[in-house]
Amino acid sequence: MDFPLIANQIWNSLTEFLSRLPPWIWFQSIATLLAAGIAVIGATIAAKAAYRNSARHWLEEVETQRQRARDAERERISGILHALREEILQLWLILAADLGAQIETLDLKRKPLPYWSYNQSYFSVFDRNAGAIGQIEDGQLRTCLVRTYMFAKRLVDQYQGYTRMDLRVPANANPATTGASADTTYALHAGALTLVESYQALKKNIELLRNLLDAELGLKKTPLPFIDFTEEQGKKREG
Repeated sequence: MDFPLIANQIWNSLTEFLSRLPPWIWFQSIATLLAAGIAVIGATIAAKAAYRNSARHWLEEVETQRQRARDAERERISGILHALREEILQLWLILAADLGAQIETLDLKRKPLPYWSYNQSYFSVFDRNAGAIGQIEDGQLRTCLVRTYMFAKRLVDQYQGYTRMDLRVPANANPATTGASADTTYALHAGALTLVESYQALKKNIELLRNLLDAELGLKKTPLPFIDFTEEQGKKREG
């Protein structure tokens, strides 16, 4: 079978047929083709626009969800910071009420420091939310928060050891005596000085932490005893 010959015959027949068509059919065919082309182009443009709109709406929805998640996380961290602030301020108020005056006016010629009972967790908020500390955006606040709680825990641990030493000293112990009582009395004096250093470090860090938390949370400063001295407190201290 001669395929080139057959193809040539078909082409000649088609050419002869088309040449016999009247002009108006040509115009109509061209118009139909143009309309079809315009329709295809319009449909393509509409499809692309619809796709872009759909993609934009999807991206906007994704960003909205992300923003909601970020806002919820910030609210959660803000709530934790409020709780931590309240905990550390209450801890200082307890410490100041129980020991503040004795530590601030320590006199080693007398019985150094009083017995202080510690039988509960003063750091429950911090311990339960320690994993969220790293999500605080302010680096200075993160560092100060951890550092302040470390000083607070160190002071409590040191005072526990100091209290155990204090319980072993007889009420009428004389520093001039020899043996275990003299050694323990010396240890109590040394321990008292160590506690004063830890107390002063904690006081300094609590003041800084309170100021940072107040700035972060937009709160009014809460005056603290032995940190924010009033005129009356200053007179009592001098007396």
